[in-house]
Amino acid sequence: MANQGKDDGNLTLDKRKFAEMVVMSQNIPNDLDPETIVKQKLTLYLSAYYLAERFNKLEGAHFEGEISTDHYQKLMQQLKDDKFGDW
Repeated sequence: MANQGKDDGNLTLDKRKFAEMVVMSQNIPNDLDPETIVKQKLTLYLSAYYLAERFNKLEGAHFEGEISTDHYQKLMQQLKDDKFGDW
């Protein structure tokens, strides 16, 4: 799910694997109609995929020295606190 070079320390999430893991880890009630189940799983998949993409960009910018550690910590907190619709 994540790639990390032995020497560089840069962490990169595999967006597809991460999204699949999130979907597989969630229990969605079977008593819902099939379309509702699919919509919920699709929403989970897309949210996880784009969150991983956002994380990878942030991690890459920090690793490349494009942002300071303080700014990186602030953005990580924002990533934790914000909802998908907020960004």
